[in-house]
Amino acid sequence: MVLTVRPLGAPDAGAWKTLRIEAVETYPAAFLAGTEEVRAMTLETVTGMLAAGMTLGLFDGAALTGMAGLRRLPFARAAHRCEIGGFYIRPALQGQGAADALMQGIVAHVTPLGVWQLELCVAEKNPRAIRFYERHGFARQGRMPNTVIGPDGPETDLFYTRDLRG
Repeated sequence: MVLTVRPLGAPDAGAWKTLRIEAVETYPAAFLAGTEEVRAMTLETVTGMLAAGMTLGLFDGAALTGMAGLRRLPFARAAHRCEIGGFYIRPALQGQGAADALMQGIVAHVTPLGVWQLELCVAEKNPRAIRFYERHGFARQGRMPNTVIGPDGPETDLFYTRDLRG
């Protein structure tokens, strides 16, 4: 297994959409968009999103096997911050260091951009993801009740940050 991380671009639009559909079907509670919303995205929309250079892909050889979306606010006073969203690794690679490689790729990508604070929200009911983020130096900052309305009603997310300066 040879894993590499790189920003996704227009040629990756189809592979990204296929992987994103797989992600929301596999872990529907972990993503804001539902399967039908992702299926409805045109390749033109996906290409435009990928053009920003803030969606990273994890590749096993030539195959896209993981992804993470990054979002920065367009304000100079918040340029040091970047939110991680849409983090997914194919189940066949979970537990084999693939998620670690993608997280290292995120840090390597954002550090030269002047980012020194990573942020993310994770479902309170997702202990595996919580353990992963805490193992990677993320500290819990608070709770956000009613973040989404799931099939059983309102759900709570936890807000985490990681300081990359030290």
